[in-house]
Amino acid sequence: MAISMSARENYLACLNHKPHQYTPGMTDLSRAGMTVTWELERGKGGAGVDAFGVRWVSPPSAMGGALPAPNEFMLEDVTQWKKIVKIPDLSVYDWEGGATAEEPILDRANKVVEFGSINAVYERLATLMGFEGALLAMALEPEATYELLDTLTDWKIELMKYGAKYFKPDTYSFNDDVATERTLFMSPETYRTLIKPMHKKLVDAVKELGIIPIQHTCGKADIIVQDMIDEGNHGWSAVQASNDIESIIEKHGDEFVIIGGYDTVGTPGIESVATDEIVRKEVRRCMDTYGKYGKGYIFSGLVLIPGTAADPVTSPSPLGEAIIDEFLKIRAEQTA
Repeated sequence: MAISMSARENYLACLNHKPHQYTPGMTDLSRAGMTVTWELERGKGGAGVDAFGVRWVSPPSAMGGALPAPNEFMLEDVTQWKKIVKIPDLSVYDWEGGATAEEPILDRANKVVEFGSINAVYERLATLMGFEGALLAMALEPEATYELLDTLTDWKIELMKYGAKYFKPDTYSFNDDVATERTLFMSPETYRTLIKPMHKKLVDAVKELGIIPIQHTCGKADIIVQDMIDEGNHGWSAVQASNDIESIIEKHGDEFVIIGGYDTVGTPGIESVATDEIVRKEVRRCMDTYGKYGKGYIFSGLVLIPGTAADPVTSPSPLGEAIIDEFLKIRAEQTA
């Protein structure tokens, strides 16, 4: 087939629910803002004291990830949040310096530039109160929780405006892991009452800046796909294989994009047991199963090497090269 669209054009067309010529993938993306946003949200190095004063640690049990220091949560009673929670001043950060440092690695001509922001409103509530405390607050003090979440959303919007000004991204991905591998942390009704309005407010602000919004949520969250669409998101990233991906593409592929599909929690995603053959087979499964629709799907996948007590940093596995290589092979087959 004659290919007239660049990888960037093809990716954006898919995200905007327009005809595109082949399955887009993670090789078509450049990520921006990682240095300054990680410092704001998790402290320098990804495990320090963040802008809210939360201390992050990387114990062996976290397998190289970072989490708020146990039993050091600053907010126990959500009704007292105005006295305790200090909203950070974003103007004190070196946005221009961060953007200047990252610009040489952003391939704007050939790739889509994405500005990512971790710890969206539910995740930030959990960092302040702990997961149990956050869920109890949502159940027992919904009015005070709503007020705090609304204030956190306004801060996120301000952060996005800085990101838009200095990094000039095409897309904005906000991380809010509201689900486990089995289902949501809270009831769908609670999500719709307390979280959905915040996501919609954030997404509306992102769209006003001319940027494409994407919700990043790990776990099994297919029960709120319609809510993500209602919020105005163009897509959902980090979609794990436990979700009913084919049904979502069949039903919503003309208005919503699934980004992911790779089994990151099964054998293909576990560095200690995955092999070159296994990861290549998983890439092909994703492309054959989800890419066949020609709409509503962008491939993404990875294998991580968990950190250790001596070196807590999680890093990409060399098997990631096999994932990319197999993806590009399949793309070549699609466009031959």
